[in-house]
Amino acid sequence: MEKIRAVLFDLDNTLIDFIAMKQESCKAAAEAMVKAGLQMKNPEAYYCLMDAYFKVGIESNVAFTEFLKKEDQFDHKILAAALNAYLDAKSRCLKPYPNVVAVLEQLQAKGLTLSIVTDAPKTKAYQRLLGMGIEGYFRFVVGYEDTNSTKDTGLPLKLAFKLLKKEIPDIFPNEVLMVGDSVKRDIVPAKQLGMKAALSRYGQKVFEAGNPDFELSKIEDLLG
Repeated sequence: MEKIRAVLFDLDNTLIDFIAMKQESCKAAAEAMVKAGLQMKNPEAYYCLMDAYFKVGIESNVAFTEFLKKEDQFDHKILAAALNAYLDAKSRCLKPYPNVVAVLEQLQAKGLTLSIVTDAPKTKAYQRLLGMGIEGYFRFVVGYEDTNSTKDTGLPLKLAFKLLKKEIPDIFPNEVLMVGDSVKRDIVPAKQLGMKAALSRYGQKVFEAGNPDFELSKIEDLLG
């Protein structure tokens, strides 16, 4: 990777195990709802809550409300108990994958410009970065609102390259490495733009076939 001058990172399941964090937080929320009076047992409550998230959107702020309404059990006390438990568990689980910080430090020490390109809402992306204490490593964050498009369209990566050109006027696409866990959203659009692409296999919950330039079994593999 000696010709790489900038690295664009996906966030969820690349720097943080987002799905594990969501699952643990929802388990805590489901337990709290049952204790607060929800007429449903676990693990059914947990599975139904996760199903609600996948239906309304994994980043949704109304999943708990929609879940309770669907079960015809909306109650402010139950909702409050769920929110408190969810946020507490989320705070405990909000940490980067092992060795992420060390890798970011070494990449930065080599003079590489590091940035984030994510489909997550920008505020939530910053919440995670700040919560993990790694926001300072990144020059900028491209979130969903910046293009109102997901990464598979290529628009967020195009914007990221435009921002990189402001930082490094003589940079070329093939000097940029995109790192992410999704072939569709990270690898394909990056390669279509002429960038290099590294697939973070360690973040995949389901194997995806693809044609990345590099495959990472752990984030330390970025160091070559």
